[in-house]
Amino acid sequence: MRADRIAGGGVLFAGLRLFVAVTQIDILDSQPTLSARFFPFALSLILAMGGLWLLVKPGETKLNEVVQKLLAGKGVAFAAVFLLYALTFRYVDFRFGTWAFVILTMWILGSRKWMELVILPVCVSLITFLIFRYGFTVLLPTWT
Repeated sequence: MRADRIAGGGVLFAGLRLFVAVTQIDILDSQPTLSARFFPFALSLILAMGGLWLLVKPGETKLNEVVQKLLAGKGVAFAAVFLLYALTFRYVDFRFGTWAFVILTMWILGSRKWMELVILPVCVSLITFLIFRYGFTVLLPTWT
């Protein structure tokens, strides 16, 4: 079996499930910015369309090749870092948590240039924080 068909089915299911969950988000009619449903709804559509595409037009990669690569050290390490980031998101300052997630992910994926490891995680965490906090006016966890 091709790996893309299984991944496509999983992504399609996730997109449809997210779409159903988004319909349960309460919104205010008088909200001056985008509603709380906008980004999750857009993501659900992107996921569903991407999953459907993978189901219809799978690539040539066999499932066992993908599973072997995912279970290799880098895949498991990334999954562990992502899980830690997700579980501590509420309790850790967004800027620090995102910085730690980015730097650890870069290290796991093989980045060893010290200038990249110093500058890029700081820029990603601060720019993402500024976009969501002041652009979208979304409150993020901070230690202030």
